[in-house]
Amino acid sequence: MKRQEKSGVNRRQVLLGAGAAALAAPFAGRSLFAQGNSSQKKYIFIICAAGGANILDSFLAQATGPAAFTNLVTVNGSPFKAAPVLQNSIQGAIPLGNGYAQATFLQKFAADTAVMTCEVSSVNHIIAAKRAISGDNAFGGRTLPEAIASTFGKSLPLANLMLAGGGYALHGDDVTVSDAYRGQFVADPLMFAFATHGYKGITGAVGPDEMRAARELRLQLESVSRFQQQYKGSRILDSYQRNRERIVESLEKGDTVTKLMLLDPAANNLSQYGFQVSGDIDLVRGKFPNLATDPYEARLALGFLAAKSGLSNAVTIAPSQAPQITAQGSPNSPIAFDWSHVDHRGAQNAMWSYILKGIDGLIDLLKATDVDGDPSQGKMWDRSMIYIATEFGRDKVSSGGSGHHLNNGVVLISPLLKGNKIYGGVDVNTGLTYGFDPATGAPDPNRKMKEKHIYGAIAHAMGLSFEGRLDYTAMVRKA
Repeated sequence: MKRQEKSGVNRRQVLLGAGAAALAAPFAGRSLFAQGNSSQKKYIFIICAAGGANILDSFLAQATGPAAFTNLVTVNGSPFKAAPVLQNSIQGAIPLGNGYAQATFLQKFAADTAVMTCEVSSVNHIIAAKRAISGDNAFGGRTLPEAIASTFGKSLPLANLMLAGGGYALHGDDVTVSDAYRGQFVADPLMFAFATHGYKGITGAVGPDEMRAARELRLQLESVSRFQQQYKGSRILDSYQRNRERIVESLEKGDTVTKLMLLDPAANNLSQYGFQVSGDIDLVRGKFPNLATDPYEARLALGFLAAKSGLSNAVTIAPSQAPQITAQGSPNSPIAFDWSHVDHRGAQNAMWSYILKGIDGLIDLLKATDVDGDPSQGKMWDRSMIYIATEFGRDKVSSGGSGHHLNNGVVLISPLLKGNKIYGGVDVNTGLTYGFDPATGAPDPNRKMKEKHIYGAIAHAMGLSFEGRLDYTAMVRKA
């Protein structure tokens, strides 16, 4: 199989991280940015379980062995086990967890859920996180978001939306990837919408005609500037100027500033400046009711809105690593899954519930939403892959603290996979996972699946071929 050719579509730096706006969902009709390419579009949502999400504390939980639970929950017709909701706290002082049951997730989505065992190659957070999304350079160094964006998001102005940090947010090592498909970072999802419009909200006699004249004058002045002459031909400068001129006007005409609003203008004195709330605001808030205060919910909401609006098709989302403390406690632990160093069971139980509840809401929205607002194209969920990416596993323990461990497994949720199945297995005596035959799915205690195998399975399911990729016939429902 030949390596995918580099695409030449350009994107923009101009949408990097700021703005300040409110929750408004995307347009109801066909996307302004789809450009007749809906039939080719596919979506990947990477949820970063930062700190080391241990699969033995989730759907491969065991009743025996060093990491045993005493009261596992079973779901009819599923090989998965669900760890029960536990009573946890942060240092005995702050209640920890949101009460969401893993069994609830399986009851809703087991048919599209697959667990793939793995043994990764690093226990360094930054290195392992990058390898989790690059497959340890499986596809010439392209990360999964870069590969999916460049293959299935060629008409999209913000194809690779980055709502995460650390190793998950690093560019891949393939220098041929166009800037159009590099991760575009958003520091604050609640502020991002303003970055999509150059002058909306400015009072006085400033409108499209005045802005067009000002921009034309700017181009004339730049063309004769010393700076322009000195750096002409620079990749960074060329990319910035092309994106500034080609993308901003289309975003403004498409009223993206309204479609990506995450704060209600009526509650933030924005309506007096001409900002409006979307007709989908109640829909999104219904799934992410805490988005005004919880960065994870805000990122999920923005990622969904960007995909629905035809802006993005590769979205990477990380929960906040700061506890979201309320009068009821905190739904997430300090430093996310890495709080396992202090309290393994408490951190794992709370964080699995935290990320799964968010994914539950995201899937519900994807199942209810037409691709580019066109019912004939089917639902977004039919073309989506959710990958819960994590750096590594943890020590196989049932109490106390845990260290980093190479051995683990990952969760994939997609109608493109043969779900309700475990790919690989667990040695009940040691708690260590082992691999499987990609062609038949047969468990193989003598095989370990690496980062490249996770990458390859996702790529195969999404119809992406590259040199050296194995065929994961046992896992793929559609290609």
